[in-house]
Amino acid sequence: MCTSVTMTVAENAMAPTSIGNPNTTVVISNGGSVPMVFHCQSYKVDLGVHTMLPGGSWSFEFKPSDSGNTIYACLFSWRLEFHYFRIYKQSRDQEPAGPFACKRCEWKVSPEGPCQLMKKTGTFSHCPPWDSQSFGNN
Repeated sequence: MCTSVTMTVAENAMAPTSIGNPNTTVVISNGGSVPMVFHCQSYKVDLGVHTMLPGGSWSFEFKPSDSGNTIYACLFSWRLEFHYFRIYKQSRDQEPAGPFACKRCEWKVSPEGPCQLMKKTGTFSHCPPWDSQSFGNN
């Protein structure tokens, strides 16, 4: 059974109103063959721990900060394998002319790594390496 869940978060609930940045949606799909447990959070918002069956998807929506420093990082695990990845990094994902710019950022995640859906090709062909830590300046 595949379940799709959407969560809306108020990234800027404690900050001044974000006028210039429209909402962004991040969609995470389990591209592996076993259930995936994951925990995503920003510096301000903890989205909790979730379990996703193979082929399932989960999404959340937020408003990026006007200061340009919004990051959502996730810890992904499959049985005894654990990896971190910055699933949304404003400096990467909101660059207007950048190849990875997205307002709906879709990722297929498996033990081999995360792959982003590229609008031009319609394929999950941008597959960066795992991050070595959950938060940081990289």
